[in-house]
Amino acid sequence: MEVKLSIRISFGALLALYLGTGIAALSVGGYFIHTEENSRRSIIVTKNVIALLFVAGAYIILNAIVGIIAGLSPLSRKRWLQAYVWLIVITMFVETAVGIWLWLRTLDIDDLYGHNWRHLWSDSFKRTFQDSAQCCGYLGPLDGPVMASPSCQLPSDRAYGCMKSVQKYAQSYLTYIYSGVFVFVFLSLGAMISGMILMIVRNDEERWRWTRANAIFRSMNQATPDSTITDKHRQGTPNQSP
Repeated sequence: MEVKLSIRISFGALLALYLGTGIAALSVGGYFIHTEENSRRSIIVTKNVIALLFVAGAYIILNAIVGIIAGLSPLSRKRWLQAYVWLIVITMFVETAVGIWLWLRTLDIDDLYGHNWRHLWSDSFKRTFQDSAQCCGYLGPLDGPVMASPSCQLPSDRAYGCMKSVQKYAQSYLTYIYSGVFVFVFLSLGAMISGMILMIVRNDEERWRWTRANAIFRSMNQATPDSTITDKHRQGTPNQSP
């Protein structure tokens, strides 16, 4: 009895998808780190987000390597397989927490980005929104505008604020990101389930081998005393007196 090939193939396929999420996280982090600071994506993709992508990608890749080592010989590497499954559980908890946090941010866009516009964002960054949406200031020309932008040169009764543009951009970008995070969660769940199935199958195989070995050992123990007694009986019979 061996671990079925179909189970090992399923485990390998889901492990490859799980590994792909780690590579994707590193790739996206590398792409964003080369983005210019005045890009509108910076309202979502901060330095902390980029650092999180690199840490998560490296963690997932190392976790996948543990799974590869375990999958090459699951019968003899039980602890590796257990470590692989538990590490995925941690990944799922973190990914779910990040996804929920990003979703909650979409519910607080009004206060969050109004504060950021007035106190945190640089003029060059705010001008990126003003030039792309042809707006001025956050609520209007009197709310933190960058006067160098052509849109702020319009009469005050014709200029309008960038609040809707900022909110629309942030909402759509956050939606893409937390949707992608939840896709990662489902792929991690599939990898975890396949690892658990492989663990159950290898445990059954291990028990079957131990049962068979014990049965053979018991049969040998039962046969050995009988043959010894028979030999002694045969050797002692000619020496008995009539």
